[in-house]
Order: sequence, then C-alpha cells, then structure tokens
Amino acid sequence: MLANKKSLLAMSIAASLALTGCFSDNDNNVKVDPPTPPTPTEPVVVAPDAPTALALVVNANVVDRNSLDVVPAMVTFLESGVASENIVDVDGEMLTTVDATDGSVAFTKKDGSEITQVTVNVTAEGYIGKSFVVSLAAEDGVSTVNSLLALSPSNGGGVATEVVPVTLNDDGSSAEPIVAETAGKSGASANVPAGVILRDADGNAVTGAVSVSVSGADASTGAASALVPEGLNSAGAANLDKPVGVANILMADSTGKKVKQFSDPISVSMAIPATTMLNGEAIKTGDMLSLKSHDEDTGVWTSEENMVTVGALNAESQTYTGTFETNHLTFFASTTSVGVCTNSIGITTSGDAVPATGLYVSMSSSDATASGFIPAGSTTSQLVSAANASLFGISAGAKANVRVYDADNQPWFQSDGEVDICGTVPATLANPVQRVSENFTVSAVCSNDATQTIDMSNAVVRYSLGSKSKSLATSQGGGVFTLSNLALADADNPVAYTLFINPRVALANGTKSATVDITADGTDESLAEPLQVTCQTTTGG
Repeated sequence: MLANKKSLLAMSIAASLALTGCFSDNDNNVKVDPPTPPTPTEPVVVAPDAPTALALVVNANVVDRNSLDVVPAMVTFLESGVASENIVDVDGEMLTTVDATDGSVAFTKKDGSEITQVTVNVTAEGYIGKSFVVSLAAEDGVSTVNSLLALSPSNGGGVATEVVPVTLNDDGSSAEPIVAETAGKSGASANVPAGVILRDADGNAVTGAVSVSVSGADASTGAASALVPEGLNSAGAANLDKPVGVANILMADSTGKKVKQFSDPISVSMAIPATTMLNGEAIKTGDMLSLKSHDEDTGVWTSEENMVTVGALNAESQTYTGTFETNHLTFFASTTSVGVCTNSIGITTSGDAVPATGLYVSMSSSDATASGFIPAGSTTSQLVSAANASLFGISAGAKANVRVYDADNQPWFQSDGEVDICGTVPATLANPVQRVSENFTVSAVCSNDATQTIDMSNAVVRYSLGSKSKSLATSQGGGVFTLSNLALADADNPVAYTLFINPRVALANGTKSATVDITADGTDESLAEPLQVTCQTTTGG
C-alpha cells in the first residue's frame, strides 16, 4: 500500500514538470512587454497664408453728378450684352452684380483674363441709370485704376422726369391712352394708345399696377450728354453719331418686372435744340434724324430702322419736337453725324504737383461728357486714346468745361468756359486746402493664438472723407499703408476720415472687412487691436 502511494506521488511530480516545459516562451526564457502608447500632443494653431499682391485693383465710386457724393447703387458687369465672366472681387470671387450700399466697389479681373475694358451698368434710386465703359489697363508702373461713375438725378440740373401710375387690364392693355411727358428744354413723352398690350421681355402680358417713367434732358447743355450711356459709337469709328435729343422711357409693375414690348407701336417724342446742325445747316420742321436705342439690361446700343421726324418749333424753349414710333422700350437718342476727333485727349499740368492719390478730370458740354484720372506726380496724362475718342463721343470740334478735382471734391482747376478738348488741355493746378499724409498700420493675429500673425501688406485699404469717394491707400510693406492727400485737421477743424480695410482673409467675426476712423493730423496711427483671423488647428502624432 505504501509502495503504491509513493508511485502515485512520483508520477504527479513528473507530469507537473512536463506541463511547465510546454509553456516556456523560448529557449532563453525572455519576457515580452506590451507596446507603450504615444504621448498625446497639444493642438497647433496654423495661420493662413498671407494674401498675395494683386496685379490690378479698380477703385470705382458711384457718385451724384452734381455734388459728387457717393450714391448707393446696383452695379452690373457686362461683356457683349451678357454677364461678364472675367470680373472678380479682390478676394477672387466672381462678380456679376454688386449691391454697392456705400456707393463704392473694388474689383479686378480674374487670373488669365486678357480683357482691357468692361461695361459697367449702374442704377440707383432717384437717378437715371447709365452704362459706363471702364478701362482695365493701368498706367505703366501703376497697379490701380480709379473710376468715377457719375449719375444724374432724375430731376434738376437740366433733367426732368415724370412718373405716371397706371392700372392695366387682365390682358395687359389700358382702356384709356397712357401718356407721360415732361416739358420745355428737357421735354420728352411717351404715348401708348388705348388697347395696346404691354408685354415683358418674353412676350407675356404685364397686368395690374404699372409705373410709367419718362425722362428728358436739355441737349443744349451737358445735361443730355451726361445721361447718354457710353459706347454709342464704337472705337475707331470714322464718324460720330452725336446725340441731339434724348428720352428715357421705363415701365415696370410693382414687382419690378419691366415692360419691354408692345402689341402695336407707341409714340415717343424728345426736345431737340433749334441750334442743332444737320448737313451744315440748322434743323427745321420736316427734317429726319437717325435714331439709336440703348438696352439698360444688356448695355448694348442698336441702330433703329425708323427715323425721328422734326416737328414744330417751340419758340419759348427754342426746341423742336422730334417724334418717332417704336414697339419696344429703352433709352432713345436722336443723332446727327459729325467728324470724330483723331487726336488723343489729354491734359498737361503745371503749378502745384498732382498728389499721391491722383486727381479726377471731368469734361462736360453739349458736345460730350467724358472723365479721366491723372496719376500721382504726372505732368502729362492721356485721358482718352485717339482710338477711343469715338467710343467716348469726342468730335473733332468738341468743346467742354474742364474741371480737375480730388476725391474730396476740392477743385484744383476750372477752365474759363468751354475749351477745345480734341487734343491736350493745359491746366494750372492750385491745391485749395492744406494737405497732409500719414501712415496707418494694419495687423492681424489668429483669434485662437495671438502669437501667430498674418502679414497684411497686401490687404486692400481705402479711405474717404464723409460722403465723398474712396481713395486707395498705398502699401509700404509690413502692414503699413500711406494715406495721402488728407485735408489737415486742427483744433478748430477736426477732419475725420474713415478707413475701409479688406484683409483678404476670413475674420473670426465671419466677415472680410473692418472700418476705423482716423484724424487727419499727420500723426501715424494703427489699429487699437489686431484683426482677429480664423485659423485652423492641427495635432501631431
């Protein structure tokens, strides 16, 4: 019995030893530890790339023709009658229509675009809409183009507008004739016979409440030429079609849908000065004049097949009534043919130097209305090339009042009456007020890490005095911008300018704009706090 117990014990020990040998990890009996997890890293804030320099910036301001105050406006960019695909804002976003609530817009052309001009259609409440041909070619060594888009008020200054409310039947007609007219030197009228159906651009009847607006202008002064949309004549034309009478007819319902067509012709008239020359002689009753029409939606001029018949003379206003029939609505101009200017139109300056912000030039008369810009420091400037003299309606014998002024509408030169403008106009400049320049520094940091900065050297900074046009500040690098030609402030005359800053990067408040007021005293200033920029974060492994 004892022998059996000893045998069982020996067998148990042997089995135990055998099992232990089966679970050995390797012959060297080395222990393997699990991998160590990585140590977490803190998120890293990454600032966006600084904006790159723009090859071109167009600084356009929509202004009242008389006061030169900026005007809230709708601005549309067109090419060959359709929306342009080549215009972008300074952030690179496509622009077709801009609601310029402050009357100003900065834009450029998209990368790779080779266009040298664009048609800009401008409309504003209380003003006659107009199309402008804006150059996209800057002077040599300059990256900016400054353009004033001047609109004429609907009434005053040689312009008259009459608005008549009408209620149309369900078929788009009126049981009574529709008549709207202005009188005198600014006379114009529209007469829609009873029963004529008013239609939109697609041929659909317009019904219900409709507003009928008729505008005319005195063609014996610059009032009419200022209304005429640019581009009536093509560049390089051998002869000019010169407007001698205008009528702007607009009809629209309460939703803004425009009347563009009629089932039967309507009658339109316009005042034509008795001094108008046709084939070398003063016009008379029975003469026939050419007719041009301009579509305010496409910016395109068209030669009409029908003619304008010169009617009776109004002895009081010394104008004839020109009448024609049409089946569509738009801006109309009766024209005569005159020789085109074959010279470039320019200006030579003496006296005070042209300031760093440059100066604007306006030329206005019954012959033509044109405008231009004199770059900083220039003594000789071409405002209109010889090839484009016809485009801007400059005839060989054109005369005009010439005015040179700055963005604050301070006059630097005024011609003594009308002078020849087919060629170079001499102007002796006189700075009307004491001026000063100062620097302003724009800085930007990440909103989530103030140690991360963004270079603002290529931001777009503009500034203006009250309701006047904006000027472009000049970048000196390092976020420093020079504000030039400021009207000097003093204790009795604290002059405040407003700066409009587009950093061209997204700000933490969801915008790409900031404004700040400065005092024009020649003392350098800067933002009280850096702009807060939205910055991304990343984590390491």
